[in-house]
Amino acid sequence: MPANLPPEYFKAEQRYLQAKTIKERIEATQEMIRIAPKHKGTEKLLKVLKRRLAKLRKELEERERSRPRGGRGTGFAIKKEGCAQVAIVGLPNSGKSTLLRMLTSARPEVASYPFTTRVPVPGMMEYEDVQIQLIEIPAVVEGSSLGKGLGTQPLSVARNADAIALVIDASSDPQPQLRTLVEELEAMGVRLNRDPPKVSVQKRQEGGIDVIGANLIEGGEEEIKRVLRERRIHNALVTVEGRISIEDLEEVLDGSLVYRHSFVILTKCDSAEGEPERLGPFPVIRAIGPIEELKRKIFENLELIRVYTKRPNEKPSERPLVLRKGSTILHVARAIHRDFELKLRSARVWGSAQFPGQRVPRDYVLRDGDVVELHL
Repeated sequence: MPANLPPEYFKAEQRYLQAKTIKERIEATQEMIRIAPKHKGTEKLLKVLKRRLAKLRKELEERERSRPRGGRGTGFAIKKEGCAQVAIVGLPNSGKSTLLRMLTSARPEVASYPFTTRVPVPGMMEYEDVQIQLIEIPAVVEGSSLGKGLGTQPLSVARNADAIALVIDASSDPQPQLRTLVEELEAMGVRLNRDPPKVSVQKRQEGGIDVIGANLIEGGEEEIKRVLRERRIHNALVTVEGRISIEDLEEVLDGSLVYRHSFVILTKCDSAEGEPERLGPFPVIRAIGPIEELKRKIFENLELIRVYTKRPNEKPSERPLVLRKGSTILHVARAIHRDFELKLRSARVWGSAQFPGQRVPRDYVLRDGDVVELHL
C-alpha cells in the first residue's frame, strides 16, 4: 500500500534536514509523525520516525543532565540499589502508588486525580534475604513518547531499569491499557520480553562488507549491503546467527534499543480467580492476597536465583549471590572473582543436585536456593 504522503510532510522533512539543533530536529520529527497518514502503508515509516524521535529525546536528556543544575530540584535519575531495579509503569490512577505503599516503606501520595505522582518514587521491597528496588514512575498516557502528559522523562526511567512491571487496572478492559503502555515504551526504544536480534556488525577500516549467514536474513547479502551503505558503512563484518528481518538489522544499526524483561501486575482485583495467567507475552500477577506471596511472585518473575556459597566444612554464607535464572557454576565463580573462573577445578552442590554435596561440572545449571562449594 503506498504511503501517499501530503506536501506538508515533505516540508517538515526539509525542516528536519536543515535543523541545526536537537530541539529543532525533535520538533520537525514530531510534525512528520503528526502529519503522516495512519494506515498500513505508513506503519514502517512511523516506526522509523518514532525510533528517531526517541533517540533524539534521549540525546537531549543526556545533554541536559550533564549541565550544571544550579539547584533545580529533583531529577528523574534514580541510582540503582538492591539486587534489581524494577520500574512500575501504568496509566493514570491504575494503582501504582497503592502498590508501592503495599510492598515497600515508601509513602507516595495516593489520590483519585491523574498525575498525583510527578517525579519517580523509589522504595525497597524486602523479600526474604534480598532487597529489590521498586520505582513508581509518573503516569504514562497515549502520546507520552511525543511529549504529552509529563513527557518522555518517566519513560526514560523505565528504559534504564532492569525490569518493568506493567500495572493494569483490572476493573477496566486490560487490553487497551496494555497496548498503550507497550506502544509508548516501544516508541522510546524499549523492547519487552524479546531477545535482541542474533546479528552483530563489526565496523572496520577496510575490506568491504563481508556477511556470514546471509541466508538467514530476508533479501540476502545484497539487501544487507544496501542497508549498510545507506548508513555510510562500507567496511564491516556482519554475522547473522538466527533468522531475522531487515527491520531487525536496522534496529541493531540504530543502536538506541534496549531489551527488558517485563510482567503485568493486575490491581483492583475482586478475587484471585477468573483472570488470565498471561496477557500476550506477559506473565500476570494479581495484586491480591498475602503480601509475602505477592513479593514471591514478583521475585520469581524477575527470573533471578539466589545462590549461597560455602567453604569446606563451614556453614553457607548468609547473604546470597543473586544471578540470572539459567546461571551455572561458572557464573558463580565469575561473580566471586575473575581468578576463580580460571582456576576452578570442581564444585559441589546442595539443593537441586540428586544428593547433598554432589560433585557437578562447570556448566551445571543452578536453581534458586542452591548452596555451592567451589574447589580451586
